[in-house]
Order: sequence, then structure tokens, then C-alpha cells
Amino acid sequence: MSPFHPTNITLEPPPSPDYLGGAVLQGLARPIGMRAPWGVVKTLILGTLSFGVLPLLAWVRSFRAFAVAEQQQFVHLAQWLRENSSHPLARPLENDARQLFVRSGWWVAVLTMIGTAVWILSLVNQSWLPSFDVLMDGTYRFLHRPRFAMRGLSRDIFKVWVAGVSLAYFFYWVHLRWHAQDVSRFVERFNEIARAEGINPVRPTPLGIPIRPLWAIGALIWWGAGVPWGVMAMLAGAAQRRYITTASRQTRAELAHRLRAMLLRRRPSAAGVPVPVYLRDRCVEPKCRAEVPRGVNYCPRCGTRQKA
Repeated sequence: MSPFHPTNITLEPPPSPDYLGGAVLQGLARPIGMRAPWGVVKTLILGTLSFGVLPLLAWVRSFRAFAVAEQQQFVHLAQWLRENSSHPLARPLENDARQLFVRSGWWVAVLTMIGTAVWILSLVNQSWLPSFDVLMDGTYRFLHRPRFAMRGLSRDIFKVWVAGVSLAYFFYWVHLRWHAQDVSRFVERFNEIARAEGINPVRPTPLGIPIRPLWAIGALIWWGAGVPWGVMAMLAGAAQRRYITTASRQTRAELAHRLRAMLLRRRPSAAGVPVPVYLRDRCVEPKCRAEVPRGVNYCPRCGTRQKA
């Protein structure tokens, strides 16, 4: 009979999943739920009917809601890093995330628009003619009906209208640029922590020159119709649409990929770190749309070459 040698090996259970990290990962990967930003046609129609007032007020309201939701995702990411990283920048990162919505350019734009409207109404009330006729003569009719343009009141209304509405949209455009720069600074500080963890840094998607052909056409339509402030309005609308649909979404997706890499490095044997649905690459062939692993050049189902 062969001798029996007992062993004394303790089998440790695998580490439990990081449920908080998984929740932060899913939040970063998920698109922020809100209505689609205004397009060119909607901006042209409602902007013309409201003399330029309605688009700005609607954009400010929707972007504030978007920025608050975006800030919450960044705060949750910073809180997870504070609890799981010993890097000295982990705690200041949370303060940076909480300061992302401090910019005040939006209310400067709104106050400028309100002040312009009040000023125009006060000028309209100075005439004994019907108010609507005076308003139209000083706005849309001013460059197309010279007999009304000779009146000093119409000229004053037109100057206030063009200058005030243009300034309001300019301030809002500046506010969008500031917000994008603040997010870039947050990402740069996150990158310092990521480098210390051995993770590739994130390159934030720049806002760039947001004007696109359709928005440029809309600006030309308003300019040709005698609405000079339409150029600035289209620039601001294009900037907001690009930031919401492209810049912010891509930046948050890259942050989610880096967070997932951190989770895998900390607990390589832990189950439950799946790739979120919104981060999974799909085949570029519309009839296939199979899930494609990252870095693969050809679809494993249909063989279609993927984009770089």
C-alpha cells in the first residue's frame, strides 16, 4: 500500500467584485438621458418666430440639465478614486469635479437677452403706430423696406436688436468654451493619476470649430434675410450640439475604458467587470452589427474591415 501524504493547502475564494466601481463604470458609459439638441431647421423656425429669444432660453435650460448630470458622473468617478487610490491628487480631483458647474456665462447671456427685449419694447412703445408694425419695421423689414429704414426709431430698434441678441449668443458660446476647458482640466488631472496606475492617459475630445455645413447654411439664410445675429446664434447652437453629441460622450467613454482597466488591474481574478453595452464596438456593416473586440481589424462574423 502506497503511503498517503496529506496536504495543507488553503484555497482562498476569488475577490468579490467592486460593485461601486462597476456602477461608476456603467454611469460613465451610459449616454446622458435628455432630448436631442436642437437642429438647424428647428433653430431657424423657432428663432425667427421668437425674434431670436426662444433658442437661447431653451438651450440654456437643456445644457444646464446636461451639465449637472455630467458633473455627477465625474464626481462619482473622483469619489471612487479617492477611496481606491493613494495618489495625492485623488482628493483634489473631487473638488475639481464639484467646481465644473460654477461658470456663470449662461446667466450673463440670459440677462443680456432679457435686457435687449425690454429695451426694444420700451422703444416700440414710443411710437403712436401699432406696436407690431413698429417692431417689424425695426427688425425683419428694416433692410428690405427703405421707406421705414429712414425713420430714426426703426434704426434704433434694429441696432439694439442686432447688437443685443448677438452679444447674448456670444456670451453663451463663451460659456460653452469655458465648460469644455474645465472638463479638459479635470481630465488632465485624472491622467496624472492614471499614469501612476500604469494606465494610458485620456485625450479629451476638443470642441474645435463646431460649425458644420448645415449650420453654415442656416447662418447664410439668416444673413441673407437681414438677420445678422443669426451667424452667432448658429455658431452657439452648433457648439452645444457638438459638445453634447460628440465631445462629452467620447471623453466620458474614454474615461470609462480607463476606469475598467483600473478595475482589472486591481482585481484581475474577480469576475463581474464586463464591458458596458454602450462601450462595445460594433461591426460597421449595417446588416451585421456584431460585437467586435477592441483592436480587431475585421469582423469575426462577416469579415468586413473595420475603421481604424
